[in-house]
Amino acid sequence: MDSQVRVAQLRKMTGIPRGSRLTREYVLAQALLRAEAAGTLVEPPVGRGEITMDDAYAVGALIAGARLRQGWRFGGWKVGFTNRMIWPRWGLDRPMVAPVYRETVFEAGRDRDRRQAEPPLRIPAGQRAALRIEVEVVFGFQAAGPAEVAAAPDWVALGAELVDCHYPGWELHPARSVADFGLHAGLVVGPRVAPVPPRMLRALDGVAATLSAAGERLAEGNGHAVLGGPANVLAELRGSLSKRMAGYGVTGPDAPRDSESAGHPDTGPSPGEATDGGQGYLVSTGTLTPLVEARIGTTYEVAADLLPSFSFVLV
Repeated sequence: MDSQVRVAQLRKMTGIPRGSRLTREYVLAQALLRAEAAGTLVEPPVGRGEITMDDAYAVGALIAGARLRQGWRFGGWKVGFTNRMIWPRWGLDRPMVAPVYRETVFEAGRDRDRRQAEPPLRIPAGQRAALRIEVEVVFGFQAAGPAEVAAAPDWVALGAELVDCHYPGWELHPARSVADFGLHAGLVVGPRVAPVPPRMLRALDGVAATLSAAGERLAEGNGHAVLGGPANVLAELRGSLSKRMAGYGVTGPDAPRDSESAGHPDTGPSPGEATDGGQGYLVSTGTLTPLVEARIGTTYEVAADLLPSFSFVLV
């Protein structure tokens, strides 16, 4: 493909104004968007090209802007690297955060058109590079700005996050992971429990969860793995991660689509121009269990001692 055509496509995809300099953040955002669409890999930034956490969030903001312009709708937040035991290895002092979109969230018991569906819920895997599964606690909120997290959730559920890495060998690295969509590919949310009284929030510190398939237990873990308890993740979002959330520029679940700016590809709406549709949002609080390789056609059972279980199958 002609280099000028590639540059024009990049500008349209990421909303880069004509005449601005193409930085490595823009180039990495383009590479990751293409890899995600095709289920392929990209070479990780290494050596003098290694990215910082600030660089990574800049890449994430470009990707979020591209998705909003394509018609994706903001749905909430995912939090990662919530196991404090690994922080010294990477020099971390807080977790990471990335957007979740309504297009990547599936509710157990309902299909993609929100019609009642018999279990197990069928989840389209799409084209993925190296899909894996982890079990999480998910909180839901009815109303608030997307860069704000309310103190008390309106509901809680067990969840299974589908995570994908577009670098070879699934080598985890905080900054690269932030840039790589926060490793988020999808989120299956189990039956909701509401209301969520304070005593239940405290009890979730010790919630025990398992992921199984065909009667075999594949992974297990508990709430202590996520900052000592899932509710602590909400406090982190209201504190140390609040500026990172605001930096993504998402402001609500509704977004302008490509058709609205098709005649002006270089001056498309920015992420901050999305509007709040009042549909609430969710927070996926980080993995309770080790990662499990995802397999098409396998039915997975997700269970916990304090929250309703559910099952799903990747298709």
